[in-house]
Amino acid sequence: MPRKMLCLLVLLASAACASGGPAPASAAAGAPSSTRRDPNVISRDELADPALSTLSVFEVIQHLRPNFLVTRGAQTITNGLSNTASGLVHAAIDDGGVLELDELNRLRVNEVVDIRLLGPAAAMQRFGSTANQGSVIVVRTMQRPRLPPARSSR
Repeated sequence: MPRKMLCLLVLLASAACASGGPAPASAAAGAPSSTRRDPNVISRDELADPALSTLSVFEVIQHLRPNFLVTRGAQTITNGLSNTASGLVHAAIDDGGVLELDELNRLRVNEVVDIRLLGPAAAMQRFGSTANQGSVIVVRTMQRPRLPPARSSR
């Protein structure tokens, strides 16, 4: 009889432990209740930091999101030769075409609205083969060109 009781107690104890479930993240001791930032975006709020005001966009990226600058390495081989430009990170400013990263040294952070990283697949969709199978850092500036209003087609 005691053996049956012991088995029953073990069964009840394991069921009780299993039904508790994990504690929510907000209930964890000392967990801040701040909003999560997108790891692929440097927002205007982040760019407004006075410590960044004298830096170029390239320097800000190095400081805030160094992972934006990680290359994938050569992704294609043509006629036995590797395409050394494939997989490199490029830049685009205000819906323009794909540029070399050096162009980001010419922009000052106080001119920028936000900075976004497009992964290779998204960059290929947006920029086609000029993305060269690499990521593209897209920078929107305050002097962003305005598109004319859409014309109604009648």
